[in-house]
Amino acid sequence: MDGQLFAAVSGSLRIAVLGCGYVGTAFALQAQARGHTVLGVVRSQESVGRLQALGISAQACDLQADDWSVLTPAFDVVIYAASTGGAGVDAYARTYDTGVKRALAWAGRVGACHFIFTSSTGVYRQDDGSVVTEASEVGGTPTADAMLAGERAVLSSRFDQATVLRFGGLYGPGRHYLLDQLKRGENVIGGRVDHFINYLHQEDAAGAMLAAVERAAMGAHLYNVTDGQPVTKAELAVWISAQLQLTPPTFDAEAPAGPRLRRTGQAQPSRRVDAGLIRRELGWEPHFAGVFEGLRPFLR
Repeated sequence: MDGQLFAAVSGSLRIAVLGCGYVGTAFALQAQARGHTVLGVVRSQESVGRLQALGISAQACDLQADDWSVLTPAFDVVIYAASTGGAGVDAYARTYDTGVKRALAWAGRVGACHFIFTSSTGVYRQDDGSVVTEASEVGGTPTADAMLAGERAVLSSRFDQATVLRFGGLYGPGRHYLLDQLKRGENVIGGRVDHFINYLHQEDAAGAMLAAVERAAMGAHLYNVTDGQPVTKAELAVWISAQLQLTPPTFDAEAPAGPRLRRTGQAQPSRRVDAGLIRRELGWEPHFAGVFEGLRPFLR
């Protein structure tokens, strides 16, 4: 099987993306441009239409409820990139614990050799501005523990290749909250602003997935994926305001905070994520060297 897989990597792979949303769509476009065959699995027919309009084959299947036997029965690579669809602990457990384990079982039945799980740097527990690597301490909250249960299931699975990608804070087209806020003239920034944020552009997240598909060695692998240039929220807000020639922002810890706090009830932690391992082992490099460069197209 090992030889078959390496031979397949030199040509076209059949790839299923379970939860083909924000990053999965960008990945599908990149993978198809490389000659691979991709099926995007999404919840609704509306999402099927969205993918098909982009030239991506798609199929509707509620991964939490539907019978997976309706899906195409043969893939070389299965990528689990589903989102919670909600903020509660139960949603995290269904998606990242139970959901990943169901996906692993299905991937085995359809003959996949490589399983990839897109996790999050949110599994880390550090909040002191320190540098964290793949070996740093993790867990301690119900949401982090749910993601870790999925990670451990993948890394201990019997697939020829098993890869976990811990993504940093995603941004890109349609997802640049702080920029939008300042453009609206809302220059009072609430909540914590002195913490380091580890960003990752949508296209670079997709590129990391493609690198894992095409270059990962045999066995189980875990990688942090960020642009490697952490910045504080205050630094970013000041920079955006200067680029847009706006009044400098005001920081008020008592003012309403950003969407993360409203969505999860958890403040953004402060840590600097080391993403050097994926660069060394897979040769992946982000196209956008940092969030300042990545946001420039949206300033206009």
